[in-house]
Amino acid sequence: MLRRTPDVDVTRDRLVDTWETTRDALSPRLVAAREAVTPYVDEARTRLTPAVERLAPAVDDARETLRTKIVPAVVSAAESARHNSAPARTEAKQRASEALLVLRGQQTKRRRWPMALVCLIGGAALGAYAGMRKAAAQPTGYTPAPFPAAQPPTNEAPTAETPATPSATGVSKPAKPSR
Repeated sequence: MLRRTPDVDVTRDRLVDTWETTRDALSPRLVAAREAVTPYVDEARTRLTPAVERLAPAVDDARETLRTKIVPAVVSAAESARHNSAPARTEAKQRASEALLVLRGQQTKRRRWPMALVCLIGGAALGAYAGMRKAAAQPTGYTPAPFPAAQPPTNEAPTAETPATPSATGVSKPAKPSR
């Protein structure tokens, strides 16, 4: 809807009249306020001048320290933080774009089976390599350890001098440790 030119002109004239009325009403009050406050400002200025002159060297030293030591340290820390947070920011950007796609209903499907297949083939290759290395390190003529032979039974009856078999007495003696 387009406004008619007379409406714009009427509004502008009203604003000009309001501004002039406000300026005429406030002008004498602002002058009176300035005249009332001027002695207080002058007195505060004369009282604070010695303190300002006394503190000026300390302020200059603080300003110089700020420029030479603190600002470079803060800039260095900010650059370091920006550099160190780059992977996290990249991941956040990726997740945000994926979340936006999900909210829109346009989620892209990820194929995870190629990575699983690569890991499976890589594991098989490493297993085969380790098996071949172990087979090459062992001697070719492998003989298993001999099975312990059973002792032949004795026909002697147990006497007081010869102990009975462990199954006959029900108590077994611990084996002596070999050194």
